[in-house]
Amino acid sequence: MPLSPGWTAIMRARLSLPNLSLSLVKTFPRIVRGYQLAHAISVVVPMDQVGSTRINGQSIGSSIVVLKGASDCLVYEPVGRLIGVVYFTPPACEPWSRLDDGYHLLCTPPDVLASLRGLISATLETAANEPGSLTEPASQAGVEQSLLGALDAAIRCSVSSKAVQATTEGYLRIVADMERLIRQDLTIWHKATEMAERVGVSVRTLQSATKAICGMSPHRYSRVLRLWSVRRQLRTGPGRRSVKASAIAHGFWHLSEFAASYRAAFGELPSETLHRSVRETS
Repeated sequence: MPLSPGWTAIMRARLSLPNLSLSLVKTFPRIVRGYQLAHAISVVVPMDQVGSTRINGQSIGSSIVVLKGASDCLVYEPVGRLIGVVYFTPPACEPWSRLDDGYHLLCTPPDVLASLRGLISATLETAANEPGSLTEPASQAGVEQSLLGALDAAIRCSVSSKAVQATTEGYLRIVADMERLIRQDLTIWHKATEMAERVGVSVRTLQSATKAICGMSPHRYSRVLRLWSVRRQLRTGPGRRSVKASAIAHGFWHLSEFAASYRAAFGELPSETLHRSVRETS
């Protein structure tokens, strides 16, 4: 779910090899709710110094993130960042075989992280400036071995971040319960006092939980969820409801205010989203 108008992920570079893919991506302010990987691992390497991103309330900082299997984790990125992403089927050996499904936040020594960043940059620069050098199977295998070897070394010398504290686990449950309440009937806007009562916590605890996990107040998070759901419906929903019908179905009764909020979030009017979607599929 984007948090800034008109911002989209920019694929700076991508290299596809027989057994892995390497990408350089500039992200945007957003909330990412979960992921699912079938028989694969994705390793996310920070390529800049942005340290404000959190996953399930934990600060990512300069840590490497290893994603395996599936997880309903919530990632909050208030600022866009530059990341390297390596996607591959893990070998059936250490250290990959001991990784459970879910996300792993690994603190890597600065020199090892710098070396890994340098290898990712050099590999992509070579692919861009000398594409012929990576056409032979032997050269492709050599690049794959270098990347996997560097990742293997980084994982082995990394230290897992502290386990999620009991407070954070409680906050995650509170946010999940709040989301279920919101999605039960999107036409209803619950006040913070009512949401807190239905979730079974105080208003202050509800606000603290949503701030810690989502980076915003319960009311704003509820609005972001609804706006993004409207956008998804206008772009891909069955029959693509009219703007008015979709807005009302998500609790936006004042259409002029809704249109202004939608434009502030996505950089375009909802009617423009709908018209473009119709044109693309006609």
